[in-house]
Amino acid sequence: MRPPKKDVALGRRRRLIGGLLALTLSGIAYVNVFNNPFVYDDYDTVIANPSLADLSNVMFVLVHSPFRPVVNISYALDRGIWGFWAPGFHMTNVLLHAVVVGLLYAFIVRALSDTRVRVSGGSLDWRDPGRFDAWAACTAATMFGVHPLMTEAVAYVSGRSELLVGVFFLSALLCGRAALVAPLSANVGRRRVRLIRSTIATIVFGILALFSKEIGGVLPFVLFLYDQLIVPGSAERRHWRLLHVFVPAFALIGAVAIVRYVFFPLPASATGAAPLLSLLTNSIVIWRYLGLLFWPDGQSIMHAVHHVTSLGDLKAWTALGAIVLLILASLKLRRVAPLVPFGALWFVVVIAPSSSILALREGMAEHRAYLASAGIAMAFARVGMLLFGALSRGKAGLPQSYASALVLLAALLTTLTLTRNEVWSSPIRLWAEAVERSPGMWEPRYALGDVLRQRGRCLEAIPHYRLVVHLRPTNRDAFTNLGICLAQTGHLQEAELAFKRTVDLDPGYARAYTNLGALSIVSGNMDAARDYYLHALTVEPRNVLARMQLARLYETTYHDYHAAARVCGEAGAIAPATPGVVECVQRNQKLAGTNDGAR
Repeated sequence: MRPPKKDVALGRRRRLIGGLLALTLSGIAYVNVFNNPFVYDDYDTVIANPSLADLSNVMFVLVHSPFRPVVNISYALDRGIWGFWAPGFHMTNVLLHAVVVGLLYAFIVRALSDTRVRVSGGSLDWRDPGRFDAWAACTAATMFGVHPLMTEAVAYVSGRSELLVGVFFLSALLCGRAALVAPLSANVGRRRVRLIRSTIATIVFGILALFSKEIGGVLPFVLFLYDQLIVPGSAERRHWRLLHVFVPAFALIGAVAIVRYVFFPLPASATGAAPLLSLLTNSIVIWRYLGLLFWPDGQSIMHAVHHVTSLGDLKAWTALGAIVLLILASLKLRRVAPLVPFGALWFVVVIAPSSSILALREGMAEHRAYLASAGIAMAFARVGMLLFGALSRGKAGLPQSYASALVLLAALLTTLTLTRNEVWSSPIRLWAEAVERSPGMWEPRYALGDVLRQRGRCLEAIPHYRLVVHLRPTNRDAFTNLGICLAQTGHLQEAELAFKRTVDLDPGYARAYTNLGALSIVSGNMDAARDYYLHALTVEPRNVLARMQLARLYETTYHDYHAAARVCGEAGAIAPATPGVVECVQRNQKLAGTNDGAR
């Protein structure tokens, strides 16, 4: 039955207002993020990213990150607009998050409409506005947009892969959903055009999602779940879509996975029993993500994780069994509230592969829950709509009270997110929090020591480095940075021991020899310094720092101006932009000529 035009127009206004409200509230939650600095992986993904040094080399930008080229392109665009100005990169992240919230809102509105049509047996029209659709979708999208668990994806520049895969994943789902419902259109010609256009758009957005982050590969699974659980229609029609749409899509994803494995094989740690152990580990971690969604306390940039090392780990199997029971319980609601099992399955399907296929460096990272949390938001939207509808029957005061409670909840979550953004604004505070919450992990202590050292606070950094080398006695970089801080605080003998330990761990590490050379200069042993720099050039012939320091010794200590000019010339040939290299050559050539004339 077709709804009156007045009701359709009213529904459109409600949806517009609901979407704008969700976007506004989500933006408010990140108003204090723009002055945050680059932290942690940002130095690799942005600051030290060689493809961003020369943006005219477009091919290098495209191939630098072969499986996430879309993310690298976004960094290149930011680099072209803002330079390396961190607020510009954060602005892009916040805008992308707003787009994700808007797309999620649009998808939930359509999913609620599809759900009502399916539950009613097809007696309703999709254009029926639904009394609570816009309200429920706005609530769910807002809770997603302002939740502090999303902070790591939004306030952290390197979390951009989560935002981009969210944008293209949801765009592909919207287009895929349009393709799935197209056969119910009355006009055959318009139906065909809509189907072709929606299918092409789904494929394009799906490819962009896949090249933003590998988790985009689960798109066909999620779309298949939507078709089976949400989209109305006969079993025969769904069977046709399974054979002609989803089987080819799964085959394509499988082919991409095979190509990736052939050209980029899995590391040894991820073969054999490791994937299953990783799956069991992340069965526990999934519950921690859910815990943070429902009670966002204990957030950190780095979490200590119970790593499963045996297939007999009872805790892991209990967690995995509980996940299966949760999914089965949600499926009991598929007839009256199919969006609930769809949201639960979305969460598991999206988050499990992102951390279970490979034994990743970090067992738990909050940004991985970003796209998966959209599934919980969808389930929440349906439950909220049912609850609100039930409360509205006969008791006029209850819906308003319920809405007020949700407003207070949104305000609380926004406050927590603003506070979380403040933590990300200070690298020292960020890593100190991680150390406090995971005292047995060496990684946050090493990162905190590095941040303190970079800010000239070596006395505070030394205890952290000492603990790291105690926990990880083979960590070459920790010994290197410990030696630097010991030298800067006047503990020269201990610094020398730390640098020599670095040499023992990696005899081919040129930096260890240049550090020992600098330490020898401070100690007044110029011959030892010269020998260390020469040894650095033996293990790394293109080392510019060793050459410049060696040239300085030849010039100021040994007065061998010919050798100084020659070594500076070699440094200039390797790296012409090295500061002072031209002046070094010219000055020593002049001194060499004057010295020869005096003779």
